[in-house]
Amino acid sequence: MKTFSIPYGPQTLELKIPPVHWGELLAASPGKSSLQAGDFQEALEQPLDSPGLGEFLDGCRSLLILVNDETRPTPTGRVLEALWPRIRDLNFKILVATGTHRASRPENLERIFSPLGPELRKKILFHDSRQEGGMIFLGTTFRGTRVLLNSQIMMADRVLAIGSVEPHYFAGYTGGRKLIVPGIAAYSTIVANHSLALEPGSQPLRLLGNPVHEDLMEALRFLTVPPIFSVQLVLTPTHDVAAVFAGSLLKSFLEATRRADEIFTVPFREKADILVSVAQPPMDLDLYQSQKPIEHGKLALKEDGILILVMPCRQGAGPEEFQELLGRTGDFDQARRLLDQPYRLGFHRVSRNLRFVAEGGEIWGVTDLDPAFLSRTFIRPQPSLQAAVDEAIARKGPNAKVNILLNASLCVPKQRFA
Repeated sequence: MKTFSIPYGPQTLELKIPPVHWGELLAASPGKSSLQAGDFQEALEQPLDSPGLGEFLDGCRSLLILVNDETRPTPTGRVLEALWPRIRDLNFKILVATGTHRASRPENLERIFSPLGPELRKKILFHDSRQEGGMIFLGTTFRGTRVLLNSQIMMADRVLAIGSVEPHYFAGYTGGRKLIVPGIAAYSTIVANHSLALEPGSQPLRLLGNPVHEDLMEALRFLTVPPIFSVQLVLTPTHDVAAVFAGSLLKSFLEATRRADEIFTVPFREKADILVSVAQPPMDLDLYQSQKPIEHGKLALKEDGILILVMPCRQGAGPEEFQELLGRTGDFDQARRLLDQPYRLGFHRVSRNLRFVAEGGEIWGVTDLDPAFLSRTFIRPQPSLQAAVDEAIARKGPNAKVNILLNASLCVPKQRFA
């Protein structure tokens, strides 16, 4: 037997696979930080398409710092610690770009901002996408997205955007422009942009011809003031910093995507009959994040294969509207009728799962969610990972092969041909 320890939140699950059924372990190289001591400061003072940070902050009367929320692995606290000598005497606020996510619990707030948590606590604000009444309307994109943003950004003299860039299953990549939309955008803006995820060009690692990305870029162009200085990190799969790019939001993002592509693309030989797709912290918190490991896993799985999602979801299903949407599905006919209605947040997730299942694939789930609820999402609940793999092998027959994709929310399989 081949034995594996599969990450499951802070724990591990033991999995045994007979050698005859073993395929491949798809995992990015753990990597180590390639940054030298002075690389971070050099990036700040010799940025891409921007004055250096010192010049950028000169004369600043009010600074707004945009940061990721707890669902991203960005080492925000470490970046702020490195910047602290430059910003501590400024009049600044920190706006957590939550998009549609909820505000962080105290223990997760500490994880985001450590080691500066106590110094920053009174300066931290959380974006609430539902409070559209006080937001600023900037314009309407070619695809019809009305761009409304948190008014805090227009009240600042300067903006410092801190993010990280990883693959994203329908926007191509996270980071950069996503700190603005969906990060600090109105709920209606986010819904309009995300509706484009139903279109074929919305794929991981793709920017050219990707309607979601192109819509995001058009929305960003409406934001002509205040000036933005961007710090975009590229991490290793173990969340060490591999590279840092600073400067304009667009240029730092584009350079970071090239490095992210190198780090998070995982080669494999053959598509499997069964694929174990493992989401790892912090992107395993709720079911709303599950489409990343599902979509990435499908790239290394046969069309009629069984994908086994391993994801604790200890914070439940996710946003309330997403939960309500899932509660209205449950069978194919009902889901199809639902998808004929005007787009609502989460439709693209239901649509992708529905299409995969309709074409002969199956999605099984090893989670902490209520099995009755999970079964309504076109994900079949499983009592344990071992039981799921054993049953899948029995279903697929004596020649079935099993692949395992680790860190599946970030890593994107790419088939290599002889």
